[in-house]
Amino acid sequence: MVARVFAGLGLLLVAFHAWLFAGHVWTGELSDVAVLTRWLVAGGLLFGLRQLRRQGARLFFGRRAVALWVLAALLHGPALAERMGVDAPAPTAIAVVLTPASVAAVFAGLALLLALALRWRRRAPRAPRPVPVGHRRVASTFLDAHPLFAPRPPPIN
Repeated sequence: MVARVFAGLGLLLVAFHAWLFAGHVWTGELSDVAVLTRWLVAGGLLFGLRQLRRQGARLFFGRRAVALWVLAALLHGPALAERMGVDAPAPTAIAVVLTPASVAAVFAGLALLLALALRWRRRAPRAPRPVPVGHRRVASTFLDAHPLFAPRPPPIN
């Protein structure tokens, strides 16, 4: 039942966006480069969601799905700010603020990866020691401590 509710909500969302697109075409707002660009990006996001679905990935969880939904949220930001009457800062001001923050986030992520790699390297398993078996020395495995060579009697003719 929950799947049907979500399918119905998805259908309503698609119908709303089709109505909105038709309104933009009818009023001529689609000739504005910013609006046209947003609709082209929306088409790309729709294509990305379709590809996720074809690959069998979940549409709401996972790195790729979250990345697509974050891009969709960023796509809706200017329209939401316009409807709320908020004056959005110029793109150059946004770039000036976000560039140092993104560089700091990248360096923090690389430092975290380096720390995890060093920790993993310290905990790396040692090579297995040879276990004496009869006159041969055979390396033990991690999964079991049985020797790799087990003699058996010859087959009966």
